[in-house]
Amino acid sequence: MRLLPLQNGGLRLLLEHDEAAMLDQLVTQLIHLLQSHSSTALDPDPLFASLEVGGSDEAPHDPALARLFPNAYEGEEEAGEFRRVTEQGLLNRKMQDAMQLTSALGLGGGMPDEERTVEVDIVASELPSWARTLTALRLAIAARIGLDAAEDHAALLDDDETRGTVMVFDWLAAILESVLAIMAADRGDGDDTFGPGDSDA
Repeated sequence: MRLLPLQNGGLRLLLEHDEAAMLDQLVTQLIHLLQSHSSTALDPDPLFASLEVGGSDEAPHDPALARLFPNAYEGEEEAGEFRRVTEQGLLNRKMQDAMQLTSALGLGGGMPDEERTVEVDIVASELPSWARTLTALRLAIAARIGLDAAEDHAALLDDDETRGTVMVFDWLAAILESVLAIMAADRGDGDDTFGPGDSDA
């Protein structure tokens, strides 16, 4: 994997065929997870979908969904009222972001040619969607394997059953770090150097 800055403030993501297929599969699984919690079909109009009112009274039982949609208030009644109004719109926005990623990868759920590097140019306006989706993937993965605190990381990495998943978690973090670095540079929050993303990972 290589991550390179673009002149217009975007990011070029160069993935090997297996990396592109894995990222596409992870995002597709995230979309299916979100769809399983949705109470309505996704409105084709992005604005209406993001503003849709609706939601459940309680936090999801699935730990990954619960991590993605935590209670906004400590009080059960206040949290339920807020969730009933905002949850569906938030869920729709997460689905829209994830669908944007699968579209950019352009695999359509299939395997890329093993001899071909998948090149994805992410324009500056699309970087927030990538950041939100990569964050959602890492939250869902962390919930699945019980990565609740920084000290859990080493133990899970040493466990044969979770080592591979933790490595994927860290790989997503490398992409996310580069996306956030480009976004910060575009806002003028940091210097002009690209930093850790301009390297093999």
